Amino acid sequence: MPLRNAIEMHARQRPDALAIDISGSSLTYGDLHTRIACLHGALVALPKRTRPAPALPLEGRLYAFAAGNHPSASVLLTAAMSTPHAVALLDPQWPEDLHHQMLVKLPPDALFCLASQTGLITAAERLNIPVIRVDTPDLAHFLNAAPEPLPWGDPADIFLVGFTSGTTSRPKAFARARHSWRASLDASRVAFALTDQSHTFAPGPLAHGITLYALAETLDLGAAFHGITRFDLGGAHRAMTNVRRIVSVPTLLDALTRGTPQDQIVEITTAGAKLPPALLDRARSTFPRARVHEYYGASELGFVSLNTHGRTSSSAPPDSVGHPFPHVSLSLRKDGEEVPQGTPGTIFVRGDLAIDGYLWGGRNSGFRREGPWATVGDIGRLNYDGSLSILGREGGMVITSGYNVYPQEIETALADVPGIQDAVVLGHTHPTRGQEVIAIFDGTTPLDEIRARLALSLPRYKLPRQFYRIESWPQTSSGKIARQTLLDWIDKKDDRLVRLSA
Repeated sequence: MPLRNAIEMHARQRPDALAIDISGSSLTYGDLHTRIACLHGALVALPKRTRPAPALPLEGRLYAFAAGNHPSASVLLTAAMSTPHAVALLDPQWPEDLHHQMLVKLPPDALFCLASQTGLITAAERLNIPVIRVDTPDLAHFLNAAPEPLPWGDPADIFLVGFTSGTTSRPKAFARARHSWRASLDASRVAFALTDQSHTFAPGPLAHGITLYALAETLDLGAAFHGITRFDLGGAHRAMTNVRRIVSVPTLLDALTRGTPQDQIVEITTAGAKLPPALLDRARSTFPRARVHEYYGASELGFVSLNTHGRTSSSAPPDSVGHPFPHVSLSLRKDGEEVPQGTPGTIFVRGDLAIDGYLWGGRNSGFRREGPWATVGDIGRLNYDGSLSILGREGGMVITSGYNVYPQEIETALADVPGIQDAVVLGHTHPTRGQEVIAIFDGTTPLDEIRARLALSLPRYKLPRQFYRIESWPQTSSGKIARQTLLDWIDKKDDRLVRLSA
């Protein structure tokens, strides 16, 4: 059932049921439906711009949203998922010049942002793009249009223009058609055991896929979605008291486990990075009734694989990212040929969840297709039980003294060392070896013990040459560890990294 139909049905059958709450600003399903209808009426009154990109959208308007987790996201993001309009989701953490470039490349029919984003507002006004400041009376005035009945949308229509930096420093734009998320919602409802009681807390930025998808997933069910305008533990713990489910990247989940047990949480969904064993143990302790669904995927591919962790066991080996997601097939390839099980190769996915391609950027990097198969360039290994292990990214392999080393394999071994909370392995330029393997970790385990344990599971050439201890990880705006920042700190001998010696 399209999300438009789901919201309309929930608004008709349970108009007073809570739909969305963002830091105390809430909407019932009845209110949400009415405001989407008003927004639709206001958008269709806007002049439609001519754009070079195809099919964005065919019938509705394209509007840009750059206000992060401001409560206005409740209506503005849901409208794109349930009307013929589309949203270009700009990351508020981007610098002003990057925002300007995005507006030039894909000028929207309107821009919704915060009054404090003066550089972005100036850029939009220079391009004659109407600006609606969502934290001023602008938004109420704009939504004062008469509500219009929500029309049917074409499954092939674009509803979302997203951006991902992937393997390059500049964002690559991709478009999502409605049918791809419809297929995803049907699959994830079963895989994650979701019901209309799966009230969900997603503490991350709505500009990023895992949180935005959690919003769509929750509204499709008729459950309540809870978010926060910016992450703080107090606000997070208050939100958790009203939910049964958490959707989060591992770094934010780690923060949520630093507290008293939460018996009301029964499901946790996590993605964006491998779940370290120590964090899985803490999640099991803090949320004793919860199953932890760890999935591997990408904005361009959708879901790829899933590992569900119960109280004492997992559906696949804990160091893997699980078995293929429902209706998804995997093929690991090297030089165009499929490799045998147990051999590293580029992960290709076949299913109905992937995008067609980038709108711009990403040439010779990131997402690409080979017939019905698609990849983002991740390197993995199919284990003999059919599960998938992630080893790294094409171009991210470390070549040291002539040997090929995949960082993820060493990170997995480090995660099994008692006392290590999280670990990152990098390749750093070396005058004689080409690259040197460097390990950075958060924990108190003595270096001699770390080396001894690694030597039990890794050949000598894969053992890190240098070790650094860290107390606080630098993060990207999506909550992932910023690896390039770590390399910069190594070069600058930044004192936030403590080099260890035997």
